[in-house]
Amino acid sequence: MNRFAALSAVLCLGLAPAAAPPAAAQDASFGCKVLLCAAASSPGWSGIPYCVPVMQELFHRLAHGGGWPSCSEGHASGPGYEPYQACPAGLTAATGTAGGAVTPSPDGELCADLSKPQNACGGGDGGCTTTYPATPRERRTDPYFVDISTANGVQRFYFSLQGY
Repeated sequence: MNRFAALSAVLCLGLAPAAAPPAAAQDASFGCKVLLCAAASSPGWSGIPYCVPVMQELFHRLAHGGGWPSCSEGHASGPGYEPYQACPAGLTAATGTAGGAVTPSPDGELCADLSKPQNACGGGDGGCTTTYPATPRERRTDPYFVDISTANGVQRFYFSLQGY
């Protein structure tokens, strides 16, 4: 059973009153449908025909100022924004300055090697600045995210609103 089917079964059983027959995934609220589809993997939501219109509707709503829908049987954080990929191992996310100096910053646009400091001296003031080799961070194609709590822990779901 794939994760979508397992999550669907668990969520739908939670939606069903004790004396009623089990509910089907299509009977879930919009928010619960979104959580079921967002948590799917192997295949992801785009590979599940039932999920495609659900997620397209979600992205359309979000792109036009709507919020993440709620599901009383599931838990998700509010949407977040993370425009850059993680830096490669050994490099630190940083923000650059005009003089070539970098400051560590989790949201920075650079990946810097803080193990290789370099002194840059010169200019009219005679001072020196410590710089580090740095490269631009790769941008995410899906920069928005929501953290979804499941029985297996927290799963981060990345998505894009481009084109919606």
